[in-house]
Amino acid sequence: MNAGSYMTQLAPELAVALGACIALLCGVSRSAAVRAAVAPIAVAALGLSLVATVAGASGHPQATEFGAPGLLFTSLTFYIRLIAAGVGVLILMVNWHVPEESERGEFFAMILLALTGVMLTASANDLVVLFFAIELVAVPTYVLVALSRTDIRAPEAAVKYFFLGALSAALMVYGFSFLYGVAGTTLLHGPEGVASIASYFHAVDSWETYATIGFLLAFAGLAFKMAAVPFHVYAPDVYEGASSPVTGLLGFVPKLAGFVGLIKLLGLTGWVLSDELTWVLWAVAAATMTAGNVLALLQTNVKRTLAYSSIAHTGYMLIGILVGPLAGEGPMHDGVAAVLFYIAVYGIMNLGAFAVLSALTVRGEDVEQLDDLAGLHHRHPGLALALAICCFSLMGFPPTAGFLGKVYIFSSAFSLGADHAFRYPMIVLAVIGVLNSAIGAYYYLRIAGICYMSPAQETVDARQGLPLRWAMGICSLLMLTLFLWPTGLVRRAADATTFLEEPATVAQPELALGHPQLSGISRSESLEELGNPDPLPPVVPRPGIH
Repeated sequence: MNAGSYMTQLAPELAVALGACIALLCGVSRSAAVRAAVAPIAVAALGLSLVATVAGASGHPQATEFGAPGLLFTSLTFYIRLIAAGVGVLILMVNWHVPEESERGEFFAMILLALTGVMLTASANDLVVLFFAIELVAVPTYVLVALSRTDIRAPEAAVKYFFLGALSAALMVYGFSFLYGVAGTTLLHGPEGVASIASYFHAVDSWETYATIGFLLAFAGLAFKMAAVPFHVYAPDVYEGASSPVTGLLGFVPKLAGFVGLIKLLGLTGWVLSDELTWVLWAVAAATMTAGNVLALLQTNVKRTLAYSSIAHTGYMLIGILVGPLAGEGPMHDGVAAVLFYIAVYGIMNLGAFAVLSALTVRGEDVEQLDDLAGLHHRHPGLALALAICCFSLMGFPPTAGFLGKVYIFSSAFSLGADHAFRYPMIVLAVIGVLNSAIGAYYYLRIAGICYMSPAQETVDARQGLPLRWAMGICSLLMLTLFLWPTGLVRRAADATTFLEEPATVAQPELALGHPQLSGISRSESLEELGNPDPLPPVVPRPGIH
């Protein structure tokens, strides 16, 4: 494959990355008109990325193709590109008014680079590429938190976020080193005749201790991106310290990258996990949703409430991750498809809620306290309605898309067959999720209720900005529209999981000793060379959990 083919395959990512470079250059221009064009340039870059994504699919979004070294383009790549660019446009509209004129180039360039990292995470086919893609998501967000406001809490939050992010990166790359150690390669999937980590896991019939350690450490690093217990403690402080529009970005972009990375890693095993790893993920999911909802009840700061809400939603989505994929069956049975649908919906409804907060000011500052929203319906009925719709969707109340998202997540756990080893623990976990949703309803209703049931606050004003108003309206409308017509997004989410069961992307079992130099050598031959003359019986790959 030549360089031109690589460029074509990476056209969506290149469009966004090139837009970031142009935005950065325009931001330092002496012309005020050029500096003012930074935001439209960023939106145009995401628009080009969407066009390139749709054109590149050529009507076959389920196709799997090995691209440049370290990259694998699959149905998941297509889906993540769509939602990253689509929600990315809304993120830019919500953040349109945030940066100072002298910082517009850096600010919007950081947003585009973070979105580029998300897209590359979905395409990564090598542990090294996957690590750098996830860090490309993380590093710009550190900068965005610091740039988002002049309040002293912003740089403090950025420093906390940076150091804890560095710790999570160290844990993740340390876990990757264990996976490299057991498989002998950093390649995730390989074509026929090429050893890969996937071929290693498809050949063994029991997990090695080092493989379990590697996955646990890698999960710990990704848990920070997803804000899962016990790596959630940074979220409330960072969400409160950043401006509301940037907080809306933080609730979606790093979380999306974390879940995509986790899906890619667990997909290497054919979703046949060790009992120890399964129970750890089960406990983390239960603790995450419970801690997030219970702690949210104690908050009077709206941004901290939504921060703990974000933690709880991570717990819900981990249920789908534990269920695993059942390609082609749709999110009612396919846990991963349910997660992919839910995270797109969550990104929109969470962004809509923070967009309303960013549109309101109290003495020139963003609204943060619950009391600041009192009587919002009387002064700004449109903003109150948009906030109520987003809160109802976060709660999972019909007729909003959040209701469908939770139905898909919980029903996937109940759909496991009677022969599944973890059927009853998963049912218990789903019940815990339903109970937590009921707990979460209290603080979501409190936010919506105070807007309609309390006397008006005379000190609350609304910002005037067309992009911000349009973004709020679109987020609210999408929550209602996706409830009535979810078919398109549901179908895309179901298609995105098909690559997890495609055998063509996995090397043959006999290559699964994991050492690149053993390509073409059988297990028995290689072990005889190592001094073990006893031939091994053929290894039969284990079936998936379904």
